[in-house]
Amino acid sequence: MFMAVWTFIAISVTLIIYAWLGQGGGVAGLVFFGVMLIGVITNMILKGLFPAGPERPRA
Repeated sequence: MFMAVWTFIAISVTLIIYAWLGQGGGVAGLVFFGVMLIGVITNMILKGLFPAGPERPRA
């Protein structure tokens, strides 16, 4: 769910860069991948700070 939210944030920022500021597809693509990279790094940091607990044994 976390990465899905970051994907939509990246798409919306890309759309703003592409449409409102009039930048080309290359600039918008770099912004998209930059925002996705921020999301991946944030996800890695959060999983490092709050790791999942151990699984319960299954019967």
